[in-house]
Formats: sequence, C-alpha cells, structure tokens
Amino acid sequence: MKILLQLLLLLVAFVPVAEASPKEASPSIEAQLTPLLNEMLSAANAHDTDRFMAVYARSPSLVVTFDDQTMRGWQTVRDQQFQWWDGGKSDAVYRLRSAPEITVIATDVVGTLQSMEVSSTGPSGTKGTVIVVATSIWRKLPEGWRIVVAQESLIQ
Repeated sequence: MKILLQLLLLLVAFVPVAEASPKEASPSIEAQLTPLLNEMLSAANAHDTDRFMAVYARSPSLVVTFDDQTMRGWQTVRDQQFQWWDGGKSDAVYRLRSAPEITVIATDVVGTLQSMEVSSTGPSGTKGTVIVVATSIWRKLPEGWRIVVAQESLIQ
C-alpha cells in the first residue's frame, strides 16, 4: 500500500508540469492575438501612444522593461512612450523582421516574441536602424487579452 501511495504521489506531482509546458498557439488564440499585434505595430508607426497602450493592462501592476529601465504602472509606461515618440512627432518606422511567435503558457496566459527593425533619426540628427526584440506576457482579462509584463531589448 505504501508503494502504491508513493507511485500515486509521484504521478500527481508530474501531471501539473505536463499541463504547464508551453504549447504553440491554437488557431483560435492566434486569431485573437494577431489583430492586437497588428494594431500595436500600426499604432507604433503612427506614433499614437493611446492606441499603442490600449493593449496593455491598465493597471498599476503592469511592468515594462526597456533595456535597463523598468517602469511600473500603466500611466508611467504611457507617459514614457509619449515622451519617446516626442508627442507623436517621432519619425521612427517599425518593421517586423519575422512573424511574431505566440506561445500558450496556460489557457489565459500567452507569451509573444517579436523582432523588429526600427529606423529613425537619432539625437545627433543622423538616420539609423536598430533591432528591437520584444517579449510580452499577455493575460486574458475581462476586457480581453492585455499585456501584463513586457521586456524590450535594443540591439545596435
């Protein structure tokens, strides 16, 4: 009986791990997220901060890290994005380098990975192009899919 109990406990211990392993996005989840990702890219190219921020969780617990700068809270992130885009006057052009990767973590949690090329005029007045890699964690909230954690890295 003791051996049977130990085997049962061992089996139960591994069941959640098997269910929690990442899976490729199902067609329905991909169909839900793809328009949101496309809207983000369109809003970024329009330098429209409010449209861009619409897919972020409007919460003080939102966390976004860009390189070594971590921001907490929707309003803080929105204000910084508005500043980066110079109140909508930025000339930055964003282009996906490949299709976004969408990975299901749980039924209400998804990870996305995007690689973009960004062309813009730098502080010195010269045009340049950089690579930005963005990883986002999305949660299915009552208002729909929203980014709750994001990390972006600028690659020169």
